[in-house]
Amino acid sequence: MVGQAKVYYSSDAHSLHGGIKMDKEKNIYIGTGVSKTDDSFQAGKEAAEMALKGLDGKKPTISYIFFAGDYDPYKLNEGLKSVLDGTEYVGGSSDAVFFEDEIMRKGVVIASIYSNYLHVGIASNDNVSSGPYEVAKKTTVEALDKLSIDKYLDPYLLFTRMRKGSVKWMFKMPSFYVHVFSRGMKLPTMGDETKIIKGVADEIGLNIPIWGGSLGNYLESVFSGKAYEIYMLHSGKVLKDGLVIVVNTCSLVYGQSIAHSCKRMDKFGFISKVDGGGYVVSEISEEPAVDWYAKQLNIPKDEFLKNTMGITQRYPLGIPDNFGNFIVRGGGVPNQGALAYVAPFVEGWPVYLMDADPKNLMGTSKEISEDIKHFIPESGTPALGLAFLCASRRVILQDQLKDELKNLKACFNGMPVIGFSCFGEIGSKPGLPPGFQHMASNVFTLYDKLLHEVTGE
Repeated sequence: MVGQAKVYYSSDAHSLHGGIKMDKEKNIYIGTGVSKTDDSFQAGKEAAEMALKGLDGKKPTISYIFFAGDYDPYKLNEGLKSVLDGTEYVGGSSDAVFFEDEIMRKGVVIASIYSNYLHVGIASNDNVSSGPYEVAKKTTVEALDKLSIDKYLDPYLLFTRMRKGSVKWMFKMPSFYVHVFSRGMKLPTMGDETKIIKGVADEIGLNIPIWGGSLGNYLESVFSGKAYEIYMLHSGKVLKDGLVIVVNTCSLVYGQSIAHSCKRMDKFGFISKVDGGGYVVSEISEEPAVDWYAKQLNIPKDEFLKNTMGITQRYPLGIPDNFGNFIVRGGGVPNQGALAYVAPFVEGWPVYLMDADPKNLMGTSKEISEDIKHFIPESGTPALGLAFLCASRRVILQDQLKDELKNLKACFNGMPVIGFSCFGEIGSKPGLPPGFQHMASNVFTLYDKLLHEVTGE
């Protein structure tokens, strides 16, 4: 059909009209920006100005901003405010940032989004370590209270979904999703992402996609014990113990999936003793955790102790879930025969050693694209991809990480990509409950297509 009809909405008149918009009109506008400038203020300003050029003069609904390197976060924020003041933006510091297929250890990347069909409610708190579960619940409620819904257009679009689409598609693809940005591990304080996910889910349930990641700093600082800070941004605020939650009501098609592509090895045990609330694995199969690990890999114990974090990233622990997948925990820190992790274990859990060979990891982009295309086969090419990749993947893949980003773009027909290298990934396979992963690639896609324009069949 030529010139597909769409409802025209006049925001000034607050009324629906029966006019026609030709299909040249876009449902979503995306602008991306990047700056490698050393000056913190100018870097924020330049990246924001570049991103806004893609919005055709429209005011962004939301901007996602990530930076890596020794930027002054307060001056960077001032540069962002000089361009984005009065609009919502979220993000923060990281191990590295991605712009298309480029990896930067110092730089600022931005994706600005405008759409009449996307509304956001955002809340943040700067005391998440005081009680991650309670703070997550509180922040979720605050974000929901700030969610603006167009009382004319949004009900019409829901009506249109019901009239034109299938009930199955409405169940399969909710008109809501949540983005969560948490402060990652900063010893002696853990990220407590599993408690944050539970706090969010206890307010909205597990049928709404929850997607995001843990912000951080250079992973080398974690390995070496060097002091570092993790900064988070929320619309002019700079947080150091932060949690930012973005509640979205959306009439656009979106997709999300997570994968690590590590392969299960024939090395099996069970968590027989934990300490520190589950964050310290003291025994596996009733042996000291370090002894068990070295024995399974046939590595002398003293060699294992010399490079424990490197070995436990290359061969992380995998916990089987209820859906045939594995939750991965990598990067155990040696602690007097035990191994400390950034997410808790439970006594009795079965664990496998996983093989994070780069050849395995390079299949992740294909796995994610197949997940999303199977779930929404009519989606087409995304207007934007947000990619949050575990910092451990950068360490293992090294120069191949650029190839992984190229593969990701190719698997989605050249979609624009921005993102960051994170301290942990919050997400799920399509249609499954959210969880907290390591070693994973975590991808969220938005499309220039309305939910009632596809059936999901």
